[in-house]
Amino acid sequence: MTRTTALSSAAAIAIAAGTAFAGVAPPRVIFSEIAGDPTALCPGTGGINFTALLELHTSFDGAWWIFKGFIDNAENDVIVYGNGTDGASGVLAAWEAMPTGLNDGTSHNFLDSSCGINDSGFYAYGSRLDGATSTTDEIILIPLVVEESRGVATESAPFREGDPAPGLVDPGGAGDEIYGNSLNSPSVLNDGTVCVKADSIGNIASSHQSACYVGPVPVAQEGVTGAGGETYGGFIGLSGNYFDTNADGTAWIVEGDIDPAVIGTIEAVVVNDDAVIADGDLLPGAPDVVDAVFGVRMTGSGDWMARGDMPGDDDWAVFNLTGRGGLYIYTGDPITPGNEETWGASIAGINADDNGNYIITGATSETDGNLDSVIVMNGETVISREGDGVDLDGNGVADDDAEIAAYSPNDLAFNPDGDVIAFVTLRQTSDGAALGDAFIVIHVEPGSTPCSAADLAEPFGQLNFDDVIAFLVAFGNMDAAADLAEPFGQWNFDDVIAFLVVFGAGCP
Repeated sequence: MTRTTALSSAAAIAIAAGTAFAGVAPPRVIFSEIAGDPTALCPGTGGINFTALLELHTSFDGAWWIFKGFIDNAENDVIVYGNGTDGASGVLAAWEAMPTGLNDGTSHNFLDSSCGINDSGFYAYGSRLDGATSTTDEIILIPLVVEESRGVATESAPFREGDPAPGLVDPGGAGDEIYGNSLNSPSVLNDGTVCVKADSIGNIASSHQSACYVGPVPVAQEGVTGAGGETYGGFIGLSGNYFDTNADGTAWIVEGDIDPAVIGTIEAVVVNDDAVIADGDLLPGAPDVVDAVFGVRMTGSGDWMARGDMPGDDDWAVFNLTGRGGLYIYTGDPITPGNEETWGASIAGINADDNGNYIITGATSETDGNLDSVIVMNGETVISREGDGVDLDGNGVADDDAEIAAYSPNDLAFNPDGDVIAFVTLRQTSDGAALGDAFIVIHVEPGSTPCSAADLAEPFGQLNFDDVIAFLVAFGNMDAAADLAEPFGQWNFDDVIAFLVVFGAGCP
C-alpha cells in the first residue's frame, strides 16, 4: 500500500488544491429536522416532523438508502427508506408501536439504528418487540413488502432471540446454541441473504458467545482461531455497520478483539478471517502506532477501508481499493496535494464505491472554526466544506439561510450519479443558530475529479493518450499513482497490467 501524500503525478499537479469546485448546484436537502419546513416531514406519519436522523446505510450500488430517525411523537422511533434525491421518494418502513407483519400479536417497542438494504431495495432491520417474551423479543426482520415480492405472505425473521444458532463451536458440546438478546449490524446481500452479528448467544461457553453470520453460516466466532492464526476474543461494536460484506457474501470485514488472553482488547481490522491491521501496528509512513479502530466498511466488490486513531488522538484512515492499491491518510497530511491545510485530529468518516472513488470527512487545520470540516473526494478535491450553503426549497440556490455546520461521522456514501449523500448538522447562515440534522445530496460536477485510477490527466472524466503518458511518467518516477498492483511499494509489470485493465474499462 502507498500513502496519498506521496501523490505527485500529472493528475495531482493539474488539480486545484483544496478548494471546493465552482459552478455546481448547492447541496440539496432531502430531509431535515427544521420544524415547519417541508423537508422535516417524516413520510407515512401524517405530518409529524423529524427530530433526529441516525445512521445512514445504502445499497451496494448506492441507489437505495435506509436510516433510523426520531420524530416528534410519544412513539418516536422510525425506519425510513427510499431511492431518490428528494423527500418524495421516502417510505416509512417501521414505526415504534406499529404491529409487525409476523401475525403473532407483536409490535415494535424499540427500533435498532443499524439497517441493511440491497440493490433491489430489499431491506432488513432490528427491533425489540412488545407482545413477545423476554427471551424472544430481539429480532431481525425482513418486512412484508419485501417478502410479498418473493411470494411470502408474512414478514419473516431470519434471526430471532431464542431460535437455534447453527454452525458454532462450543467447548461444552455444540448443538443446542440459541441466539441471544443482541442481534445487530444487519445487511442484505443482493441474493436476499441477511447477514448479522450475534452477541450474547445462549447455551454456549462465555468464551464463544458472539459470531458473525452470512445467512446461516458463521464466518467468524469468538474463541475460534481464524485462518490468519488469530483467536477472536469478541467483536467490538462500532457506531456504523461494523460487520460488513460484499454484494454476494464471499468477502467480509469486522472489527474484533484478536487475543482473548490479553487483559483488555487488541482491536483489529479483520478481513476474510485475517487481521490486516491491529493495535500496535506501525502503518507505512505513520507518525505513531495504531491505538484504536473506529470504523470499517466494505464495498459491493469487496474493496475495504478502515479508520482509527493513534496515541495522542491523532487519526488514521486506510483504503484498499481495486485499481488504486492501498492508500494511507494521517492527521497532519495535506487534505489535497500541495495544500497547506492538513487533516486535523479527527478523520470522522470514510467510504468508497465500486469504481475506485473514495471520500473522507473530518476536521482540518483551518483556523476559522466555522470552516474547518470538509469532505474530500479521491484525495484531490474538496467537494464540500463547513459553511457551504444548502438548498432547502429545491430551487437550485442556497438562499434559505441554512448552511453546513458539521458532518455526521460514518454517514456518507456515493450514489449511482457519482454524487455524495450524507447526514450533516445545519445552522443559520445569518446568525449561526442551530437548525439540527439534515440528509443532503452533494452534487459532484462530472469531470471535476478523475473517474478512475487510470484518469491521470485533464480533461478528467475521459480516458485518452494523455492518461497513458501521465501513467508512464508516474511509473518512471516510482510515484504512488502508478503503484496499482500488489506487492505495493514495488513498481513492476503487474502495475502496467493493472493500469491497462482499468484504462480499458473506461470511465463509469
